[in-house]
This record gives sequence, structure tokens and C-alpha cells, in this order.
Amino acid sequence: MKNAFLILILLPLSIVSFSQKTKSINSIKQLADSIEVIMKQENITGLMLGITSKDSVLFSGGFGYADLDTKRKVDENTLFRMGSITKMFVSLGIMKLVNEGKLNLDDELKITVPEVAFQNKWEATNPVRIIHLLEHTTGFDDIKINRMYSLETRENTGIGMMLVHKNSMICRWKPGERFAYSNPNYAVLGYIIEKMSGKPYNQYLEENILNPLGMMNSNFNLRSRFPQKDVKEYIVKNGQTIHVRSVTLLSGPQGALWSGSADMVKFLQLFLRNGSPLFTANTITEIETTHSSLAARSGQKNGYSLGNDNTFFARAKYPFRGHGGLTGTCFSSCKYNRDLGVGFVVASNSNNNNYRIEELIVSYLEQNKPGKNLSTQPIDKKVIRPFLGRYQFESPRNEISAFSDKLQNAPKIYFENDKLYFKPLIGDRSELVQTAPMTFAWRGMNIPLICFTKNDMGKNVMMIAGTYYEQTSNFRAMLKRAIIIIALIFALSSVVLGIISFIGAAIGKLTWHDMLPGILPMTGVGFLVWAVLNLLEVQQYTYKLSELGTVNFRTMIIFCGTCAYGIISITSSVYSISTFRKRNKRWFAGYLLLVSMSMCLIMTILWQNGWIGLRTWAL
Repeated sequence: MKNAFLILILLPLSIVSFSQKTKSINSIKQLADSIEVIMKQENITGLMLGITSKDSVLFSGGFGYADLDTKRKVDENTLFRMGSITKMFVSLGIMKLVNEGKLNLDDELKITVPEVAFQNKWEATNPVRIIHLLEHTTGFDDIKINRMYSLETRENTGIGMMLVHKNSMICRWKPGERFAYSNPNYAVLGYIIEKMSGKPYNQYLEENILNPLGMMNSNFNLRSRFPQKDVKEYIVKNGQTIHVRSVTLLSGPQGALWSGSADMVKFLQLFLRNGSPLFTANTITEIETTHSSLAARSGQKNGYSLGNDNTFFARAKYPFRGHGGLTGTCFSSCKYNRDLGVGFVVASNSNNNNYRIEELIVSYLEQNKPGKNLSTQPIDKKVIRPFLGRYQFESPRNEISAFSDKLQNAPKIYFENDKLYFKPLIGDRSELVQTAPMTFAWRGMNIPLICFTKNDMGKNVMMIAGTYYEQTSNFRAMLKRAIIIIALIFALSSVVLGIISFIGAAIGKLTWHDMLPGILPMTGVGFLVWAVLNLLEVQQYTYKLSELGTVNFRTMIIFCGTCAYGIISITSSVYSISTFRKRNKRWFAGYLLLVSMSMCLIMTILWQNGWIGLRTWAL
């Protein structure tokens, strides 16, 4: 599943970009050869690929190894963990229940499943509805970092697979206002399928989706159950390919699917055939259309819809729909375009995102196809002018990393030479073109994603594929960031001071007592860096999220490291203030005070966001 709890996002869009231009590929053989080159460059152990039109399979097979030890190769029946692609199946299950009259997309959650405990202080006026769960507009936090995986074989079923996420099921803003990806939404939907159908969600999906499509090898298992079919999972560390244990998923509806290319091309054909034979074309269109966010109500219907998302590739002529996934070390993508009548599925088992391979596939599928012309209109400067200025990102996916997401995500909208520009804090500006009143696209892209409107409080907001930005003061926004950057510089400078102080004491130039003011801040920073590095390793190798649910060496490093930073920051500040007037070198005393105050500022920000004394096992 997608789980980037520490990723620092500049633009929360599913845009894939690359700097090198791809070579022309004119045949499946050339495509396969190019994929093998990339696999070798990126140390991908095994990869499956399926490419299909609505009428025929163009390619179904694999590359590399499913199991290095036994030299078992990947073929079209090798099962990969498909991660959040599972959500496409859950969405279809819900739509089948809707078509049967057992559910309505606007049904309220508290009425449909009153036994489900969640918190929504706006429930009287803005209740959580089924459509909000499907489109990630509930406002729920994403999975707590300790609630994703386990190394145990015990599996959660029924209401248990939902209750594991109860700490995430708190609305952070009015439901139906902002898009923020939240896996617990689909845990709830899986439980709703069980309650409405009277069957476990996986059995219902197998009977109503998998079996009718002939996907007989696929399954919804929380862990590997078929070692002769399932891929082994690997990471690459220091140039070496290492086998890692397959983790147990704590909640199935968000990412339990195991499948291979032979089955997945059949699933793609369901969409390319406009739902036939299981659904109507209207149902597929409904699945591909956003409904519930403020952006959707303002006329911007592109973005994450009913378990179905837009994906954009650099220099691509067409947008693709579908879903991506990550479970354990298996990255996967299932993408299609009904206008082109083609789709593809790709998955690997080596903790690699496969973006370069996906771009190659799209380039091949689009060759000799005319580009999609985006209809534009002159920008209404009078109407857009009040919406110019700085915007602050306000729909973070993970509350634990919300402060970093917000800090880095504050774009500016402005005119220059009669052109409208979008400028992120870091990176180049991009020109915007108007496609409809208050609706815009980045120049060169083939679908509009940006709209400007007002929220219920009358505040100017910008929506990008449903993600939410509020207009803010440019001065305050930049001043806050300048202060934080300065504080970081002073805090990091303590490392140099500490090294100099230690050397001075070692050669007898300083007493060990005089060394303390220089060593103390460095020690605090060191503890914090140690804790953060352990979290970053979990981010890089997400299967290690299973370690965060128990008290162990890694989680104690994170807890003790963040505690130590807080304690040392306060201690250093008290010491610097109490000795300020006693020091002969006032400039040095002032510097020590600035370092300690900077550390305290950082500590305050971390404390406000739950990072001081972070007990990952108790989230």
C-alpha cells in the first residue's frame, strides 16, 4: 500500500516525471528488452507485466525471479502482492451492492454501521457518508505507522480488521471538504460489504468479481499462503540483494490482493469493455468521477474517485486511470485509458517503484496516437485576481508528518507578463491555462486538476485534484519558514561547536567542565538524528513498519532519542541563560543562547506534533 508517512511532498499529485527522454520502442520485443535493461540497472529481482486491449492480451508474463534461492522464474501465474490495487475491487463490491439496492453512496456511516466507532464533531451538519470513504474525503488520518504490518501470523477478520484503525478514525475537518488518502476508509468499506452481504468481504469479492472474470489464481490473503506461487520479497542494500520475511497485513480491504498478470489483464479488460460483463458503462463512469470533495462540487471532477485515481506521466499524451500499490516490498500499478482502449499492470518484488518501466510502457502504448487536445479559454483576470497570492497546504495524509508536509508545501499563484503561474516553495514555476471558469491545468498536461473556490467560511481556497490549500499571508508564511530555517542552521552548527570543544578538551586547551556548553547541544542533536534515521530506514524499507508495533531496540531508540533531545534542549537553554552574564566573551554567550533557543523552538514544534517521546508502539 501507499504509505509515505515521512515523505516530504512538494505537490501531492500522482505525477510521474523523468529527466531523460525515452527511446522510441516499436515492438513488444523491444519493450521487453528495455525493461530487462532497467531491471539490471535498478537491481529488480522479479517483475510481472501484463498489457492488454479490450479484445486481446498483448503481453502477459514475467522477468527475473520469483525466488532467487530455487531459481523459480516469474511467469504470468506468479502471484505478487498488489497492495492498494485491492481498493479497486472493494469499490466494485460496494457498487454491486449499490446496484442491488442494498446501499446508497450517500448513506450515512453511523446509520449503516452504528457499531463502528468514529469521531466527527461536524456529524450533525456534515455526516460521514459511504461516498466519503470511497473517495478519501472523510478527514480520517491515515494508518498509524504501527498499524500497517505484523510479523505474527494471526489475522484480523470481521470488525477486527477495522478496529485496528480506530485511532485513525477521527475527522480532522468537515467530511466532504478535502481529499486525504486514508487506508482505514477501506477497512470500514470491507466491513460494510460483510454486513450488507452476510459474507466475509474476500469471499464476496471472489464470488462476485474474481470468479466471474476468471481470475482463478488471485486471492485476498493477509500474508503469503501459497509458497509455490507467491513471490519472495527482497530489498537491495549496499548493492546486495537480500531476502526479507513476508509481513502480515493487519487489515485486508486496504491491500490484501495477490495476483498475477494472467488474471490482472482480465480485470483491466473489465474497464476497457466499459464494465462488461459485470457492470454497466454508467457504473464505470461513476467510479471514475469524483463526487464528494469541495473541488468536485466546484466543477473539478478529476482526481481520486471511487477507488480509482488519475496518473500522469511526463510527456504522455493521455492520462491513465487506475491505482498503484505497495505492500511489503512489492510495488504495483494497474493503469488503463478507455479512450485509447489499452491498459497495463506491472509489479515487482524488490522495493522498487517501477516508475521508469511504467513510463516506457505508456510511451509504447501511445506511439502513433494523436495527442489529446485540451480546450482552453482566456483567463478571466478580474475574477482570478482575488485568488492570487500564497497558499498553505491543509490536507495532510498523515497527522504525524503534517508539520513537515505543510512546511514544504506553500505554493504561490501570480501573474507575470499576462500569464498565470504556479510556483512551489522549491522548484520551478509552471504556467497555468484556464479550461473552464476558475478551473486550470498546467500547460503541457492533458487534464485540468486545479480549481479556485471559497470554503464554507468564505475563505479563498485552491484545490489540486481534491487536495486542499488555503490562501494565507505571504509575509507570515515566509517569516515562519525563515525562522525555522535559521533555527535549524543554529541547531546543526552545534555539531561543529561540539567537535571543536571535544578536541579542545582532548588536547588540554579546555577543561572538561568548559567543554560542557559545546558538547551538550551536539549530544541533543545527535540523539534526534539517531531517532530520525531509524524512522527514515523504516520509510525506505516499508516492510520494517512491522517493527514499530512492539517495544524493541528500534522503537526504544526512537523514544529515547526524541526524549533525550527534548530534555537536553531545555537543559541547554537553562544553562545558557544562567551563565550568560558570567561569560567574558559575550558574543560566544550570545551564540550559545541562540543555539539553545533554536533547539527549544524545534523541540516545541516536534512536541506539538507528537514527536517528543514518540512511542510508536502506542499510536
